[in-house]
This record gives sequence, C-alpha cells and structure tokens, in this order.
Amino acid sequence: YFYSRIFSYVALALVLSYLLDPLVSWVERRHVPRWLSVLSVYLAIIGALTWLSVRFFPDLLRQGRELMELMQRGVPGGANLLVTLPLVRDIYQFLINLDRQLPSLGLASQFITLLDSAQLFLSKLPETIINNYSSIIGAVSYVGTVPLISFFLLKDKVLIRKAIVSLTSNRYFELAIIFMNKVDETVGRYMRAMLFEVIAVSIMVSIALSAIGVPNAILIGVVAGVANIIPYFGPFMGGGVAVLNVLVDGSPPIMILWVALTMYLVQVIDNNIVYPVVVGKTINMHPLLVLLTVLAGGWFGGILWMLLSVPLIYICYSMIRVMYVNLKEFRLL
Repeated sequence: YFYSRIFSYVALALVLSYLLDPLVSWVERRHVPRWLSVLSVYLAIIGALTWLSVRFFPDLLRQGRELMELMQRGVPGGANLLVTLPLVRDIYQFLINLDRQLPSLGLASQFITLLDSAQLFLSKLPETIINNYSSIIGAVSYVGTVPLISFFLLKDKVLIRKAIVSLTSNRYFELAIIFMNKVDETVGRYMRAMLFEVIAVSIMVSIALSAIGVPNAILIGVVAGVANIIPYFGPFMGGGVAVLNVLVDGSPPIMILWVALTMYLVQVIDNNIVYPVVVGKTINMHPLLVLLTVLAGGWFGGILWMLLSVPLIYICYSMIRVMYVNLKEFRLL
C-alpha cells in the first residue's frame, strides 16, 4: 500500500528497460562493464534526442502553436471565421439556397449556431489544457523519474533475476529461469516492435503529407503514429486529425480527398509490409479478442486505455501461456 502510488513509475521504467535492454546487452558484449554500457546507451539517446530537438522539434512546436492560434480565434459569433473556409462556405451557400425554397426550415441559421458552438469549444481547448496543469506537472515527474528507475533496473538486471530465483524452491528453480527468459523474450520483442511501428508510421505520414502540401504534416504524423497503436480505430483517428487540419487551415476541398488517399496508402504499406516484417507472429491474439479489448479499454478509461489495453492484455496472456506450457512440461499441472 505504501508503494502503490509509484507503481505506474516502475511499470513505465520496466517498459523502457525492455526497449533498451538489447542495446545495453550489445554494448556489454563488447567487454564493457554493465553500468558503463547502460550509461553509454543513455548518453547516445540523449545525443539523438538533442539532434532531433534541433532538427525537428522547432517545426513541431511551430505547427502546434499555429494550430492553437487557429483554435483561439474563436469567440461567440466566431462562426464567421469558419464560414470563410472553402468547404464550409459551400455547405453554407447550399443551405441558404435550400432555405429560399423552404423558408420554414431555417437550416442556414442552425448551421451558423452549430459552427459557433464548435468554434467556442476549440477556443476554450488551450485554456482547458492550461487549467489541468497538475497533470502536466505529473508528466514532467514521469520524464525525470522513470529513466532513473530504468537505469537501475538495467544496471542490476542480473542481481534482480538472481534475487527472484532465490525466492523459489529447488523444485521450481529451472521453471523460474525458463519463465523469466520466455517473458523477457516475448514482452521485449513485442514492445520494441510496437515502438518501431509507431516511428515508421509517423515518418511515412509526415513525408507523405508534406509531399502533397498539407500544413502541420510533422505534428499530424506524430499523432497518427501514436494512434496507430490502437487496432482498427487508430488509423481512423489519425486520418480524422489530418482531415480536420485541412478544414481548419482553409485548404481547397479537393485536398480532403488527397489526404484521405494518402492516409489509406500509408495504412496499406503498414499493414502489408511494416507490420508483417516488424511484428510478424509476435502477437497471436484472435482479431475478435483484439477488437473487444480495444472497446473495453475505451469504456474503461478513454483513449489512454485504448492505447494500453491490447499491449497489457497481450503481456498478461503471454505470461499465463508461458507459465501454463512450462507447468505442463514439468508435470506440475
């Protein structure tokens, strides 16, 4: 109970440790002490993040700021701004013509009211984010603490494994070692595959949208890459963000078609090339179970749990399966 509040920190540190362990082990095999191997990997990651911050983060921040400025333009009565967008203007003009034929409908005025409400919601979104500063502070705490915990988990991996094995009796000694190795292999491979796929989708979306002239392409690419973790629903969420960006920016309506086609092509490449190669047979869950897990995660905790539900259930499933198989082999079950 005393340590319950920092359980999430340890869980995230374990995820980071699984992602970095192959790199640390590769450096260690070059006759480098374990602690120095971990430190070298950390320094290399810090260097890579520094390069990314200099090369890409300014564009990412600029695009995010521009998107926020578009949202903050809205005030009550601010639907006049949205009506200037090409596609919205065409819809509004169509409704005006329809009202001339059927004046009792009043669709144009209702459309303006709807746009006004949408604009007001978007204008208050940055304020809502600022008001939730405690969550932001918590995120900063994770960023500072999780890598430190992960450092000790990586450095003392052998000692931790020995301590766990020492708690088992001689009868289960070999089973405990096999179980830990299988869990390390299965969970670590799955997490690294998911990370690589997020990076691959983010890069493909950013390059593809930049090629067709969509603004905020890098920001959309990052959102689409992270959303892609959610099976079935994730790609639609990424595409929805891209289409919304085109509408808010005031690009020609034809751009929506190009964006939709581009996002579809990225998904085709991901589903037929990237996912089979990177993930392959890593996740052996029936599609129906995956779909139900995503839906349950959404009902349980919103988008965050839609992101976490499938990896979490798969990890639990893998651990139970490995334990069951080995208990059967050792005739303990």
